[in-house]
Amino acid sequence: MTRRPFFIGLLLMGLTACQSNPPALSNDDRDAITESSKKWAQTYNQNDWKTLASLFTPDATMMPPNSPVVRGRDAIAAWEADNESGFRIAFDIQEISGLGSVAYVRGRSCVFIPYGDGSFGVDVGKFLEIRKEQADGTWLIASDIFNSDAAMGSDLQTSCPFSSLD
Repeated sequence: MTRRPFFIGLLLMGLTACQSNPPALSNDDRDAITESSKKWAQTYNQNDWKTLASLFTPDATMMPPNSPVVRGRDAIAAWEADNESGFRIAFDIQEISGLGSVAYVRGRSCVFIPYGDGSFGVDVGKFLEIRKEQADGTWLIASDIFNSDAAMGSDLQTSCPFSSLD
């Protein structure tokens, strides 16, 4: 009787050891994610919130600073329209990594906020996205968190350290 649990345990260990890990992201995956990020910035800069929301999974979560979690495409589009209309953005992707059909994108951002006189203040910050590959090969945002480098109440910057509106 004592040998049976031993052999079952040995069999389970062997099966576990034979499992393969998901593959690392390919260069094609990274390129597709980079292109999707460029499309995100273009639609943001056009303030096309419905198209921007379509770049998220249907059940996506967005975690903006000083706000509750925003859930789902319609809520994301509404939050953007209510809070960021007229804004522009530039970003600097610093890392894309992942395994299988899940990836993360980490980077810096500059949000150009209009003053009303034609000039902009710049909020320099950072972001982290979790993306999921879809059946058609696209990479949609499943979770997005972003925030400012500046303390609340701080003055906006006059320029972005890595981009401009030109």
